[in-house]
Amino acid sequence: MSERVSYDDMEQLYMNQVQLLCNVIDSNILIAELGRATGKTEGVTTPRIIRVADSMPGELMFLVHKTYVALISNVFPNIQASFSRMVSVNGRERPLLEYGVDYVVGETRLPSHFRKPRYPVSYPKHSVVFRNGAHLQLVSSDQPESVAGRNAVHAFIEEMKHNSGEKLRSRLFPSLRGGSAEIRKSPYYAGVTGVSDTARVDLGEDDWFEEYEKKVDRQLVSEIVTVALHLNKQLLRLHELKAQLRETKNPVTMERIRLEQQRLNHIVAIWKPRLADMRRNAIFYARASSFTNLDILGAKFFKTQLDTLDIDEFLTSICAIRHKEVTNKFFAAYDRHRHQFKDSYIYDLIMKLDLKDKFILTAHYLRHYSPMDEIYVGYDPGNFSSLVCAQKKEYGKRLDVIKEFTSFAPVPQDDLAQQFHLFFGADSVNKTVHLYPDRAGNKTREELEQITTDSRKMKERLEQYGFSVVLYNEGQGTIYYWQQYKLLLMLFSEHHDALPRIRIDENECKNLCSAIMVSPVKQQSGKIELDKSSERKEPLKHQAGLTTQLPSALIYLLYGMYADLCRQELSSLPTDLPDNIPV
Repeated sequence: MSERVSYDDMEQLYMNQVQLLCNVIDSNILIAELGRATGKTEGVTTPRIIRVADSMPGELMFLVHKTYVALISNVFPNIQASFSRMVSVNGRERPLLEYGVDYVVGETRLPSHFRKPRYPVSYPKHSVVFRNGAHLQLVSSDQPESVAGRNAVHAFIEEMKHNSGEKLRSRLFPSLRGGSAEIRKSPYYAGVTGVSDTARVDLGEDDWFEEYEKKVDRQLVSEIVTVALHLNKQLLRLHELKAQLRETKNPVTMERIRLEQQRLNHIVAIWKPRLADMRRNAIFYARASSFTNLDILGAKFFKTQLDTLDIDEFLTSICAIRHKEVTNKFFAAYDRHRHQFKDSYIYDLIMKLDLKDKFILTAHYLRHYSPMDEIYVGYDPGNFSSLVCAQKKEYGKRLDVIKEFTSFAPVPQDDLAQQFHLFFGADSVNKTVHLYPDRAGNKTREELEQITTDSRKMKERLEQYGFSVVLYNEGQGTIYYWQQYKLLLMLFSEHHDALPRIRIDENECKNLCSAIMVSPVKQQSGKIELDKSSERKEPLKHQAGLTTQLPSALIYLLYGMYADLCRQELSSLPTDLPDNIPV
């Protein structure tokens, strides 16, 4: 009869099937394309960080996201919360990693029991150092030069769909080099761990990581699973024997345990380096929907998601079904590579911050914001209200759209004005705001009165915060969709000398950039319309990046500012559009 063994001195953790696969296979390159609520951070990234750090003591690792702002305000706090998750060891509750004992954040002076990193930590304020000297440096892919001259051994990439694959391949991945001969034996050396949900190319997200799916050697992965499970079985048995040895004083039993331990240690000595070699040469691509966590989430979660998300978003974010780019956009000449900019932030200021500091993003940190210049604002009022903010550059030859605000609060004007003030108020020297609301000339009397009321309320609320607001578009005449369509075509094609170049901040206007890509043109019987059906289908809380609300605010801004510069082109009816639809 086998002796009963206690596992109280082992950490008790739950993992779903996909998390289990990722942790068992544990390949050099691990890419996880997983749906929402599948535990990407807690079940994949965090255990992997711990194993990589343990495998390569004293070495440098990178934690990568598109922007440093996202890293310090969202990504790392989630990872640190995962470090702090309570686990049971020896019947005692303790954090998975204890701060000050197992790791420190943003410290220039390490605790005395910590091993020193192999090289001095270049950015201690932006690094996580583990007790064995391994350290994790935060890196943004929009600032890849921050890794110049650095030799790292592994990269962890969060939200891969938001990162530029081209920048990662050309700037970051070549930095995965260096390390001693002993470190190079690690299965994680020069490897990559990436997690993300499915990229929506139609929203401008980058699906660069999907190429790894074609590089998976399925036979090798299958063999890794076989060997890993076999090795884990031997290690578990060794743990059981160690526990039995503590409980017995019988010399016969002790000798039997010693002989079995000797046999098992021989098996481990043979297979552990072989498994490491197999993992070192392997790529594993995990792709799974949120249904992999059905036992935890329950059926109600999926019903709620289906009821609240549009079908495209449900299929990609929940079911991990890939959705490619649409071609019939209302913003016909819009090119996200050309008309969006990524250099959003003044990193000299941000890099002075400490990971331990509470960070609040304001206009002070925006590279393309000038406190001396006026702010031009497009305003789309309604149950879901939005503001799109821009400034003129290069003496009016360029317009930079630098910030978006949205609200579906009971009194959206109050909420939007407060957001605007918190972001711009303390930094703005020039308090002039040019407000361009909905062109309401064609609305019904009731709609006109409501839009006028909303616009005047917004003007009043902003003025209460000290801004001087100039309100436009009141009482102006009807405009047609074809006029908007044509103006956008002229602006974004950049062939008209009188019109400026439009550039949009893709980090601070991410919902606007996404919504532009899914704002379709509807053509029926010669008519051109902006298809606004998404505004009726989507619940308010999901409208920002998936409907025409924010693009409408941008259209009101651009038409109000620039329609008069090409009055002749917009005054002649196109011959192929006999029944034009007014806005």
